[in-house]
Amino acid sequence: MASLNSSVNECLKNMHSKQSTEKGAFGEEAVFKICEQFYMSNGGILYHSYSYKTDETKAGNIKKNENGQLYVENLSGTTEIDVLLITPYRVFPIEVKAYRAKEIVLTDDGISGCFKTDKSPVHQNEMHCRHLYPTLFRALPQGNTDFVIPIVCFVDKCKVVDKRSPEQKNYIYVTVLSTLRKFIQKMNTPNGYILDLNLIQKLLTEIEVSSEKHLPVR
Repeated sequence: MASLNSSVNECLKNMHSKQSTEKGAFGEEAVFKICEQFYMSNGGILYHSYSYKTDETKAGNIKKNENGQLYVENLSGTTEIDVLLITPYRVFPIEVKAYRAKEIVLTDDGISGCFKTDKSPVHQNEMHCRHLYPTLFRALPQGNTDFVIPIVCFVDKCKVVDKRSPEQKNYIYVTVLSTLRKFIQKMNTPNGYILDLNLIQKLLTEIEVSSEKHLPVR
């Protein structure tokens, strides 16, 4: 466990010294290492950069045009979850963001305070879950989406002001890196069932296109 903590710290050190995409990659690695600690202690399945086939019956990502109006983009054939942690009790799709910003403001419509972006990470993760659910529902008790806990994790040193509606806050959760582990621990409750990890692994393999790292059922 000490070596994993050391790995997280090394990722953070690299992240704070890098720019743009490199910074994001080290941020994802830090989140993956935290989830790896959880995986090693509690069992489950873990992916880094899990790319999978989208559901052609579902809409694409929600974006903002140059006039600030929301629209739904054309659907592509694949999408990717930065870090996907499945425990015996819950499914945690995690969207990781590293913005150069002192204060980030989230609303139902989008994000501000960082460099200009046409999509909110909250909307991104909602789309990821929307396209993952048609595959996973067969492994969820009564197909209940309460077993899926989408998270957006901001890994940079910034203040996050969450002005979203209660409905959004209670569906897509937001954390920073320092509170991610505690949040997963808090949400990782049995809810009366133990998930069939072998079935979930089989279903995820059926739609998988690629992944950077994969830790199998443990």
